[in-house]
Amino acid sequence: MVLPDSKLKREYFAAFTTLFFTWLVGPCEVRESEHKGGMEKNLVHIQKCRFLQESNCLGMCTNLCKFPSQAFIKDSFGMPVNMVPNFDDMSCQMVFGQEPPSPDQDPTLKQPCYKLCKTKQRHSTECISG
Repeated sequence: MVLPDSKLKREYFAAFTTLFFTWLVGPCEVRESEHKGGMEKNLVHIQKCRFLQESNCLGMCTNLCKFPSQAFIKDSFGMPVNMVPNFDDMSCQMVFGQEPPSPDQDPTLKQPCYKLCKTKQRHSTECISG
C-alpha cells in the first residue's frame, strides 16, 4: 500500500476508475456517498454496465466481475470496494472504502436469473446466479 486508508485514497480510486475503466464498463461518474459519518466522493456510478448488458447474465456479472474485482482491488491495493449491481436498470455502483458483504449475505446471489440470459438458453438445467 502506497497510501494509508484516507478520504484522499478513496476519492483517488474513484476518480482513477472513471478515467481508465470507461472503455470496459461504459460511461461512469464519481458521486458522493456517506462514509463513517461524512460525505465523500468515493462512489463510482456506472450508468449501464457493458458487461452485464452484453451477457444478460447475473451469474457472469457476479462470478466474473463483482467478486473477482472486489478481491483484486482489496488484495492488490488494500482498498475495500463493494460493487452493487442494479439488475433492473443494468447500472452498478462501486463504493470504495466499503467492505462488501460476505458471499452468504450478499443480496446479488439471491437474484433470479434473467429471462433473456444467453447462458440459460444454451442449457437445459435451471440457471442460478450464485
